[in-house]
Amino acid sequence: MRCDLGLLGAIAIAIACPAWAGPPMPGASPPSLKAHPSAIGPMLPAGETTLVNGASAYRPAKVPPGPLPVLILLHGAGGYPQGFLQKMEPLADKLGVILVAPHSLDKTWDLILNMQTEDQPWQGLDAHRLDQSLGDLFKRSAVDPSHVVLLGFSDGASYALSLGLANPKLFTTVIALSPGMLAPLKRIDHQQRVFVAHGRSDHVLPYAATKDMVELLQRGGANVRFRPFDGDHQIDPQSLTEGLEWAFGPRALQQ
Repeated sequence: MRCDLGLLGAIAIAIACPAWAGPPMPGASPPSLKAHPSAIGPMLPAGETTLVNGASAYRPAKVPPGPLPVLILLHGAGGYPQGFLQKMEPLADKLGVILVAPHSLDKTWDLILNMQTEDQPWQGLDAHRLDQSLGDLFKRSAVDPSHVVLLGFSDGASYALSLGLANPKLFTTVIALSPGMLAPLKRIDHQQRVFVAHGRSDHVLPYAATKDMVELLQRGGANVRFRPFDGDHQIDPQSLTEGLEWAFGPRALQQ
């Protein structure tokens, strides 16, 4: 049985289709991103580096030689990606990962607008720019292809889910913190890890919509972990830690 996933708007989930059954359906849309990491290459300089299209990258000073995991950070609406990057740098030091912080061309990611008019809303200009930024990073640094993680908050979480699930061969784990929507999907990669957290008292993007969205993904066979928490529209530290541990290993933040 074929069943697409989607939302009617930024804060309302459309669950008018029955649960999925059987293997992923043929004829699914091809991946929208073309950048591919390689475990062979140079080492990115320590500290912050500017990539193509103004994305920022950060490599911790003390890391072992060889390819490094990557954590891509997608900001919320009106968010300042440099601030998001710098807040996450101490965690990157503990994890030994490269951070990448791209930015949307407009006040938020174009997925939000494209949802109304496009069949594949994750294939907008923001995705193209991110693809170029990642391609630039992959030329400059050896990257562990088994640990390329896409993390977003708020509108960035919606974008992470939609773009990440459409590109499971690139993004091994998707971490969505307080999302509001999910673009229609035609298939699920059961090997990809998906972590979703949402505050029960969120006054910006309703908790109930995310709960319904997670249940729909679970019925579709997604490898998804859901972490509700008592709080508002925020990045919950415990949920963030759990998501990162699931993506990079249970002992990653204990070094």
